Amino acid sequence: MIDQNAGRFTLDKVADKVIVVAFAYTTCVDVCPLVTAALRQTQMALRPKERSEIQLRTITTDPEIDSPKVLSAYAKRYNAELKNWAFLTGDRAALAQLWKNFGVGVKRRARGLVDHTPLTAILDQSKTMRFAYVGASPDPHAVREDVRSLLRQQ
Repeated sequence: MIDQNAGRFTLDKVADKVIVVAFAYTTCVDVCPLVTAALRQTQMALRPKERSEIQLRTITTDPEIDSPKVLSAYAKRYNAELKNWAFLTGDRAALAQLWKNFGVGVKRRARGLVDHTPLTAILDQSKTMRFAYVGASPDPHAVREDVRSLLRQQ
């Protein structure tokens, strides 16, 4: 996986962190902007100490368009604080395995048009999926409270 700065992403970068993962693509005009906005609201609602204990990851479902440069512009459009939020792309085969692991179906309809499962998930510190939200816009308050519940269990 490669982040919006073209840096290599590995799981050791998020060791012992709660991770909020969402699947989106930058040319989406319906569900993905809502998911990204909800994650930004969640990020803003967390206290500084909580932000230091979590990581947000948006994983593309359209690697053909979503290069690091495109993902960087997308992150800026949503004012994402990149200290604890990365936008990831990579080789289609590696992404396909990741999508499968999360149960995310991805079907390319045309250039810049992808049908995919609108999943936002929260992984605990051991990288076990503990919460999953399927739909256009996960409730930022629910996500924040679910993150806090996992942080309290440390």
